[in-house]
Amino acid sequence: MEGRNEHLLINYLDRTLEEKEMREMEALINNDLETRKQWQYLQLAVEAVEYAALYDQVAAVKEQYKTIQPAEVLQAPQKQAVRIRMRRAFSVAAGLLLCVIGLGAYKYFTVSATQVYEKAFVQYTLSTTRSGATVNELEQAFRNKNWNTVIAALNRSSLTDNKALFLAGMAHLQLQQYAESNMLFEQVLANNAQTGDDYFQDEAEFYAAMSNLAGHKTREAIRLLKKIKADKDHLYNKQASQIGNIDLKILTLKAGK
Repeated sequence: MEGRNEHLLINYLDRTLEEKEMREMEALINNDLETRKQWQYLQLAVEAVEYAALYDQVAAVKEQYKTIQPAEVLQAPQKQAVRIRMRRAFSVAAGLLLCVIGLGAYKYFTVSATQVYEKAFVQYTLSTTRSGATVNELEQAFRNKNWNTVIAALNRSSLTDNKALFLAGMAHLQLQQYAESNMLFEQVLANNAQTGDDYFQDEAEFYAAMSNLAGHKTREAIRLLKKIKADKDHLYNKQASQIGNIDLKILTLKAGK
């Protein structure tokens, strides 16, 4: 990014600009695509500092830098000492910046929808049926991990309840048929939206997010994951929370937002 633009964005981040300049910078970020990308990458770099536990070191450099900022240090008799101190401060800051850039670059290039899917995915286990209860063909096939039989059982039956739809969606997901699995998970969510019920709601949301990740429909996956992470009572809150906010931000950037 250009030097002046970088300086303004950093000051905007630190909230040190005048009120008018803050408004102008905010408008530029909102209206200029290149500036908005620069702002997102700057935020990502700051989060990378926190991710690498470098916050305390950066704070120490900031405090050291503050000591050389007062106006009196600019007086002629002290200029040489100021230059030496500034060089030292900038050397330390440059080292930290290189570390941050390296960490940010590594994180950016290693995070992908597939990697996040593999990290967050957990096998779904159908709850044990009580003695004497009837187990239909679809459920039995699911327990036996006969995925094609599960799908065939749904297709040739009149079952439209959420449980059957969800299990068939999971079968498609196991077979890496992501579009088909997502369609069935969405049908579960649509049924609940229509009836006001929540039967298999949490399961459908989480595994819809998984199928969207695996199918590289990243934006929809991120929307669902954020919803799950924000709901502490969600059945899959803990599992979704294993995906860090930095990872979600990187996926958002890569998705072109």
